[in-house]
Amino acid sequence: MFAFFNPVDLRFGENAISGVDFSLFGKKAFIVTGKGGSAKKNNAINDLVGSLNSKGISYEFFSEIEENPPFDLIDKGAGIFKSKECDFVIGVGGGSPMDAAKAISAAARMNKKVADLYEIKDQISTYPVVEITTTSGTGSEVTQYAVLTSYDGRKLGLRTKKLFPTLAIVDPKYTLTMPADVTITTGLDALSQLVESILSKINTPITDAMAVKGLELIKQSLHSVVREPSNITHRSNVALAATLSGITISQTGTTIVHALGYPLTSHIGIRHGLANMMTICQIVKNAAKFEPQRVKMATEVFGGTQGLCDFIDAIYPRPKLKLSDKDAEEFAREIDLKSGQVLNTPGIYDFEFVKEIYKSL
Repeated sequence: MFAFFNPVDLRFGENAISGVDFSLFGKKAFIVTGKGGSAKKNNAINDLVGSLNSKGISYEFFSEIEENPPFDLIDKGAGIFKSKECDFVIGVGGGSPMDAAKAISAAARMNKKVADLYEIKDQISTYPVVEITTTSGTGSEVTQYAVLTSYDGRKLGLRTKKLFPTLAIVDPKYTLTMPADVTITTGLDALSQLVESILSKINTPITDAMAVKGLELIKQSLHSVVREPSNITHRSNVALAATLSGITISQTGTTIVHALGYPLTSHIGIRHGLANMMTICQIVKNAAKFEPQRVKMATEVFGGTQGLCDFIDAIYPRPKLKLSDKDAEEFAREIDLKSGQVLNTPGIYDFEFVKEIYKSL
């Protein structure tokens, strides 16, 4: 027996925004974007504003989102949302603006600090959330997750079905201006999520089928899109793979790979997708001792586990980190060994195992 629930209305393809009637969501939009301005450069904002204007919908911009958005910024956004009397949220950008849009919607609707939402989770209600993704990696446009940075600097995932967006718009043309480094790190995040969804102990036949298709698209186009960034076919393939990765982990969750990556991002500044790549090969090899058929399914398109690792190294030669024993121990203590991410992973993972993983980096 298995269950599958993903209520997001997905519009995929070039000019997907043209068929959206934003008046269905409200009269005033709160547009959440990154502080770097990439959403203007790739024309996503121009297309969005044109659509809103055509329906007479007013809007307020909140363009302060940074990577791994902190609690303080979410609280600020929720306060502005309420003061400007907005009634729906539009996240435009990569994972951080999209996660921030979900969290702002919930914090504003509940009239609470975002930190308080972690205590009530499934009691949360939200304003309508529209996500327009401009990267190909996190799949946040179709998930019920928001990964934020706590007041004390830790990455914390907020998960509840109430955070599923209302509508997701995925237009590959918005990824044409992505720099090579962002293309790589977000693409590798999608790769990680697809592999992890297959390894997850709560995999389903539906997520397996989606994940295998996503991995085929990654194998076909991720390296190629770095070499040919203006190739819309390769951009479309990677964009679809990323969205599939989001749908799969919305059902299966991620694994210890993601958990191990959080301290590398928080303390060293390694981008999320790249942080996952630092440990994924070790975890896949360990999982093969317990679930060889799962690992075979997750790596077969690359020719096996070593082929997967070679594919990663060809696009992102994993650096050797200078972690002290003390660093390794401190990072290991941040991993909640009773979390769903750890318990969903085939294998046995205790403090010593995790510490040795960090020491090996």
